[in-house]
Amino acid sequence: MALSEKEKLINFLKSSLNDKPAILGVSSGIDSSLVLMLLARSIPREKIIPIFLPESSVSQNDLNDIMALEKASGIEIKTVYIENIVKSFSNLLEIKDMKSLGNVKSRIRMTVLYYYSNLNNGMVVGTTNLTEYVTGYFTKFGDGGCDVEPIIGLTKTRVRELSTEMGVPESIIRKPPSAGLWKDQTDERELGFSYSIIDREVDYFIRNGRFQDNEVGKRVKSLYEASMHKRNLPRGPETD
Repeated sequence: MALSEKEKLINFLKSSLNDKPAILGVSSGIDSSLVLMLLARSIPREKIIPIFLPESSVSQNDLNDIMALEKASGIEIKTVYIENIVKSFSNLLEIKDMKSLGNVKSRIRMTVLYYYSNLNNGMVVGTTNLTEYVTGYFTKFGDGGCDVEPIIGLTKTRVRELSTEMGVPESIIRKPPSAGLWKDQTDERELGFSYSIIDREVDYFIRNGRFQDNEVGKRVKSLYEASMHKRNLPRGPETD
């Protein structure tokens, strides 16, 4: 009997972690919430270390969603405020550009996660989905910095569907997707189309190895090509 998608992901996490603790950055968003629920079915809960890494301006809705996720998963989520680190970087580098600051925040979060990974001899579990991977909608060496990527084969649409099946709180499933890098930032506003529209193009690309010659296809192709460096390991010169 063929395994379900959920069972395959659970088995993947079990084998990849190989009895090591799982360090997971949770954001109160759907991707990290789904990964936490999958981890809760995959390994002993005492080996799961989810960490919420907000700034002091975090909304009450996000805090409520973190509490709902704790209840749904049965796992306590540690909170580490990164406000002071962000301010130090921002002041030292005199950062003015919002996008550059967003990337710095993402890399700060990665650094904190790897601190806890080193402390616990664990592995950092990533939360990038297929739509983000193809469009390059992740920060290189930020949220793209991890040891295991369990949902990298799932489009955002499929993440939503599986989140319902796995018991992710409804308030998290319904909220507009956001990387939380600045106030009122949303993924779909930056990408230019809704995830449902982009996902159809991503599915077409995965099946056919090319993009369609229409407005969405051209947009996704341009994002894919511009972010190619994010999906390739650093290279040195060719040798004979």
